[in-house]
Amino acid sequence: MKLKSILFSFFFLVFALLVKAENNYLDSLISLTVNEKNDSILVDLYNKIGSESNKNDEQISEEYWRKALGLATKKVKENRTTYFLGQLANANNGLGIISKRRGNLTEAITYYQKSIKINEELHDIDKLSTNYFNIGVIFRNLNELDKALVYYRKSLAYRKEINDTSEIASTYLAIGVLYRRMNDYDKALEYYHKSLDLSAFIKNEEIAAQCYSNMGVIYLETKEFEKASDFFNKAFKINSRGKNQSHIAKHHANMASVYNGLGKNSKAIQEGEIAYQMYTKMSRIVDLSSISKKLSDLYAKTNNHKRAFELFKEHIVLRDTIYNEETTREITEKEMQFEFDKQTMADSLVRAENEKIKDLKYNQKINQQKTFMYGGGFLFLVVIIFSFIIYQRLKISNKQKSIIEKQKILVEIKNKEVLDSINYAKRIQTAILPSHQVIKESLPNSFIFYQPKDIVAGDFYWFYKKENKILIAVADCTGHGVPGAMVSVVCHNALNRAVNDFNLIEPAKILDKTSELVTNTFKKTDEDVKDGMDISLCCFDLENKKLTYAGATNSLFFISNNNLRVIKGDRQPIGQHENIKPFTSHQLDFNSGDKIYLFSDGYVDQFGGEKGKKFMYKRFRDLLLGISLKEFSQQKNMLEREFIAWRKDLEQVDDICVIGIEV
Repeated sequence: MKLKSILFSFFFLVFALLVKAENNYLDSLISLTVNEKNDSILVDLYNKIGSESNKNDEQISEEYWRKALGLATKKVKENRTTYFLGQLANANNGLGIISKRRGNLTEAITYYQKSIKINEELHDIDKLSTNYFNIGVIFRNLNELDKALVYYRKSLAYRKEINDTSEIASTYLAIGVLYRRMNDYDKALEYYHKSLDLSAFIKNEEIAAQCYSNMGVIYLETKEFEKASDFFNKAFKINSRGKNQSHIAKHHANMASVYNGLGKNSKAIQEGEIAYQMYTKMSRIVDLSSISKKLSDLYAKTNNHKRAFELFKEHIVLRDTIYNEETTREITEKEMQFEFDKQTMADSLVRAENEKIKDLKYNQKINQQKTFMYGGGFLFLVVIIFSFIIYQRLKISNKQKSIIEKQKILVEIKNKEVLDSINYAKRIQTAILPSHQVIKESLPNSFIFYQPKDIVAGDFYWFYKKENKILIAVADCTGHGVPGAMVSVVCHNALNRAVNDFNLIEPAKILDKTSELVTNTFKKTDEDVKDGMDISLCCFDLENKKLTYAGATNSLFFISNNNLRVIKGDRQPIGQHENIKPFTSHQLDFNSGDKIYLFSDGYVDQFGGEKGKKFMYKRFRDLLLGISLKEFSQQKNMLEREFIAWRKDLEQVDDICVIGIEV
């Protein structure tokens, strides 16, 4: 018994050290805060500790989120930078999570609203969509479904703005669940189908399975059990290919409800037992409680009251297990004592000998105990030394991890500052682009498919109206991303000066002047800068039905009576170039219903398809000729879908800009 106790102590000690090692990451984060003087790092550490401890230690989580809130608030008052505003928004969001979990939903909403106010100032659409969705969840839990719907719709609008297709599909699903709880099954199914269509488009089977499962719940509630079964099986077919056992267990639980509704009690019990076993293995307490109750009711219906009682009082089974172990031990001890007494009474003649033997055995037992004690002591010493070595190595490892974590935080801060600057540049670039509404006022049958490769772009589109003349252009500046965006600002400014300062309206003369202005701008530096742009520029005279076109490298596609003409631009860019010549204007007459397409080279240069090749101009011409027969409201979506289907999993190689106009 003593040896068992010693060994138990050894293993408990080792286990405790290992558990401590697992917690050392959080401890190392906390230790980093002690001597840290840099407030940028410190506030990020506070928020990280809040997130890291959120699942296991709510008290620590709240403590450090409050520290983050206090420090970020102080720094924002001193200097209202985007970095500390972002940290303040994160702290408010974290405290909202704590409040929601504690059931203080009013306080949670207050924190979320503070986070929203900051994220609106930062134009952080991604976080805003999450904020509004979280508030929607609170109102859903309060069963205030109309309010929940308002916030879900706000979240949906933001997710559409950033084109977060996966989250859009998830939000459609969440809205569908709300309508189901409102008993508006038609609306619920409408949103489930929206989510399903989108999930099929992005090939997200997990969302599709959730849609099928929730559709099944509707038919379960309307007692259309065969339909419910069909949808549950559709979901199961998808989920069975994955590793999420909870989805599979949920399927069996749902099928138990279906068979119960159909009056097939034995099948219902069979499905329920499968779910019960799976939930037991996964330790899913809530689901286990639910399925136990469901099974208890089913067994009661089949008059199996014993099983029904066992499921309802599951803790009694555990008590019976403990009781049976104690009973077995007591019986064994009594049996050994009985055999000893019987032997003693049966042979009184050898009692003395037995006493000697008894003494000998006793001495042997004492010696054995001493041996065990000495051996145990030695073993204890070995374990202590071994544990100390492990602990020291873990300590060194965690110290190194702490250093790496600190460096990681510094890099993250720098990356955040760079990303904030790029996002600010995006806002500037977006501001100089003409709005679609302004363009549609002059050219109602038109579309713009604009998809930068990075946050900012080298491609841009330009619009200008003077009296009865309309100028519109698609430009592709050298590079993409930040370098391309910087060149685009120079080129955009040059176009504006050509028409405003020099009163030019003919496309060729505008390009000549723009090229001169761009070249002069880049000549102001000591370096030989050869950046510039390719451009397609059109001037529409809608009264006289005339089109004037000039291009730098880029061409124009003109479709009339289902025939496509390629109007080529001059083979020279805007900017510094050898053998610069004046640009050429091309004049065309057009009829109502004719189509004009301007574009950069991003679409045609995209790699994809079955063999990973470029899209190429011929395929692009055929595509435009095919979609030109469709409504203009559909053409943009058709271009976008074809691009996604062609690109597949490959990276987008360049910025994309395509403008279509029907005159």
